[in-house]
Amino acid sequence: MRFTLFTFFLLTSIIAFSQAPEGTGSIDGKVLDSISKTPLEYTMVRIFSVKDSLVVTGIYTDENGYFVLEEIKYGKYYIVISNPDYRNKTIPNISLSADKNLRKLGSIALVNSSRELDEVVIQREKTPLQLGLDKKVYNVGDDIATSGGNVTDVLNNVPSVEVDQDGSISLRGDGNVTILIDGKPSNMSGGNGKSVLDGIPASSIERIEVVTNPSAKYDPDGTSGIINIVLKKNAKKGINGNVSLTAGTGNLYTGSLGLNLRNTRFNLYGNYAFSYRDGYRNNFSDLNQYSGDTTVTLNQVRYGADLNITHTAKVGMDVYLKDRNTLSWSIAGNAGDRTRLGNQVNTRYTNFGDTSDVWTRNSSDPSTSQNIDFSLGYKWDFKDDKGSLDANAYQSLSKGTDEGFYQQSYALPDSLPSTDQHLFSREANDFTTLSLDFIRLLKNKLRIESGLKMIQRNMTLRSSSEAKDASGVYIPDTLSNYNYKYLESIYSAYGIIGGQLKKFSYQAGLRAEYSIQNPNLISTNQSFKNEYFNLFPSATVRYEAKKGLEFSLGYSRRINRPSSWNLNPFTSYADPYNLRSGNPALRPEYIHSVDLGLDFNSRKFTLAFALYQRYTSSVIQRVKVFYENGTSNGTFANIDNSVSSGGEIVIQLRPFPIWKNMLSFNGNYITYTDDNPSANWNREGFVFGMKVSSTVELMKKTLTLQVNGRYNAPSITAQGKMNPRGSVDFSADKSLWNGKWGIGLRVTDIFNTQDFSFEVDQPTVSQTSRFKWETRRIIVSIRYKFGKTDFKEDKRSNENNGGGGFDF
Repeated sequence: MRFTLFTFFLLTSIIAFSQAPEGTGSIDGKVLDSISKTPLEYTMVRIFSVKDSLVVTGIYTDENGYFVLEEIKYGKYYIVISNPDYRNKTIPNISLSADKNLRKLGSIALVNSSRELDEVVIQREKTPLQLGLDKKVYNVGDDIATSGGNVTDVLNNVPSVEVDQDGSISLRGDGNVTILIDGKPSNMSGGNGKSVLDGIPASSIERIEVVTNPSAKYDPDGTSGIINIVLKKNAKKGINGNVSLTAGTGNLYTGSLGLNLRNTRFNLYGNYAFSYRDGYRNNFSDLNQYSGDTTVTLNQVRYGADLNITHTAKVGMDVYLKDRNTLSWSIAGNAGDRTRLGNQVNTRYTNFGDTSDVWTRNSSDPSTSQNIDFSLGYKWDFKDDKGSLDANAYQSLSKGTDEGFYQQSYALPDSLPSTDQHLFSREANDFTTLSLDFIRLLKNKLRIESGLKMIQRNMTLRSSSEAKDASGVYIPDTLSNYNYKYLESIYSAYGIIGGQLKKFSYQAGLRAEYSIQNPNLISTNQSFKNEYFNLFPSATVRYEAKKGLEFSLGYSRRINRPSSWNLNPFTSYADPYNLRSGNPALRPEYIHSVDLGLDFNSRKFTLAFALYQRYTSSVIQRVKVFYENGTSNGTFANIDNSVSSGGEIVIQLRPFPIWKNMLSFNGNYITYTDDNPSANWNREGFVFGMKVSSTVELMKKTLTLQVNGRYNAPSITAQGKMNPRGSVDFSADKSLWNGKWGIGLRVTDIFNTQDFSFEVDQPTVSQTSRFKWETRRIIVSIRYKFGKTDFKEDKRSNENNGGGGFDF
């Protein structure tokens, strides 16, 4: 049914843009060199309306210098012809009417600008950081520091964003952040509670958008805000493409291919990326349990390997219909295979230093995942450029399997039998999103926005287990047999009013939302239902003190709903001494967030400074429950409240044209408060992190050198603290043959210091754990680009909430 629907829209698109509207004419001509009279191909020809000086349409000349502008409505225009090697030429007084609907301009000669200047370089460069009314945009599409990496490598370079050893993402020190792909919820973003972001190569990413105080237009999920990962969408005129290949130590190989075809009627684009990433993944843990004068210590040492193979692709089309209408569709997805191997030695000691137990556990954990996203969109830009109507339908599907093969044998006492366990689970997810958004600009710079949205999430998870008997045959057991189903429905509507009054710009909005959560334990006939109706206000005010200097104040109320994985009560026995399970009794968090900001922009210096405070009730925290038999269970619990007060600084400095730097700092003081007498969750402390990126461009900007550094100070949790961590990377890139070819070198984690460790400090138990994986690599890349120059941005062809577009 879904493919039938896409085929219908595609055929409708082809028919629609093949029909010429009434009351239109055409203009043609030929562009030549003024001296040699040779035709100039791929020269930009744009037509402007005399009434408002807005671009109507445009086209490139063909290999013979010819161009034809068709379906131009009757009216008065002027034409601008430009070529990077020639001076622009303007042709005024172009009129089309019923009596004169064809204008033949004949031969048009351009003067080569090199006859006046020794060298002309025209380059459209995106700055790494761009500031908006309610978000920061980090352009990472050409960041050489992520060559051969994946999404987590990209996010680790974004200010105030951190990724831990499990792929969990935090923003401003808060792990409750909403991750979107192209502005929409997706299984590709790990929406099923497990991290699949490692499967998206960095070469597929155009930019990262960070929204710390979202308006009512956004879903209110995520206490710390929203991170939107925008995948690349080629949008250059003609046929264009790029190819890149990467190889690194430790068996790392990646490759990507991007292609697009665009003219004035449509843009067809597609890209593909492959990643093969191997490496070690080790874990070390010491657990002490206290009971009176008795102390029992469990030491675990695990050496393992981690192989991840992924394929990511996206194909789509924008069809530019008559009367400023755009119809878009896209299909994106990824598929991955991951295998983790490990050998773990476990030793238990008594408080007298005697060894009581020694056993080994060999494990193999293969998993597969397939994710696919379908998107249909229609946008109508009003004729007066004062608003739009935007409708979108989105479907995200995924399925995956997880297996575990575990062999455990005892050396002490040797009388205990060996075990051979096999666990298997199959998971499927289905997200459906329908949305309608309206924007209208009124008089006196007043803007209104409104919209409706529906989100449906459906997850199923089946798990089974079996163990070998004395004869070596697998027999089903009850260790991990369950059937879990999760349903969620969210219905919302919002309204926003905004505008500008002298030096003040403002917007205020309200979002109403009704949601239902149904975690169902089918195998045990247990069903839960959580219903919520909430109002989420938001407001932002900005004051422009002078050109380039702005102050802002923002407020929003947000929610963090427990995910399907947080609510799943069944226990994972991958490591029987470190169990994992969810908590179906979890309640959602509610957050009040306030931001006070200062933004300063100049040619050489950009500063984004913010003071913020978040008050959160029913805080969802990852906690560990310890049992007397030496095992523990990692689960989730609600803590009464927390208060986080902090500041963020992002500086972009370019003291010289060849040298640019970005420095960021985020620090906050957090207090956890809880009146549970059986837990010790009342803690407080200061945590901070900083990042620096320094780039030098040499040899007429064809050689780029970059150093990236990260440091995270110790941070508190409800039960203990995270230990400090940091790393330094180096990258170099050389552009060859006018940028068509390029080679790169990257050394990640030069000093091999990147790891993740934490400490649990409770009255009856203490634990230290350290995770170390392969982070120091030497990576070499090569790339090739073909095609012509970019266009300027086109509001009409921009993807909604994500993707890029260009204008003529």
